[in-house]
Amino acid sequence: MRIIALIIILWGSIQMGYSSTTDSTRTVMVGDSVYINQCKNNTYKHIQYYRKTRIVDLNATYNKETGDDFFEYFFTDGDFDVKTLPCEFGLKKYKILSIKILVDKETGLDRPVMFLDLGLYTVAWIELNGAVNEMEIYLQ
Repeated sequence: MRIIALIIILWGSIQMGYSSTTDSTRTVMVGDSVYINQCKNNTYKHIQYYRKTRIVDLNATYNKETGDDFFEYFFTDGDFDVKTLPCEFGLKKYKILSIKILVDKETGLDRPVMFLDLGLYTVAWIELNGAVNEMEIYLQ
């Protein structure tokens, strides 16, 4: 429930910037879609591209309805190509696979992240606070 409340607040603030008639109370959940905005200065500051290059357990799974255990499913085992999201992914919508609150190792503060489906074994890691504030992601 804490995740949903945080998302409502974050999305409400970004939506108000796009249109005064937009519903700022709309919740965002696993299975919904969000848009990645176009690159500013040819880069994204808060979106990473993760492509899994070695899969250890082909039978591993997670709850696709809730996104529960996605982080463990995708990131626990295997190898990855990781880089800042290429600009070619901008101005398109992507399905939300999971939303998770991590703890920042340096500050101890909550760090909300969202994972978007970019294709087979490929996800976008979105640092929600920064991506929303910089308008790197948005709803339509």
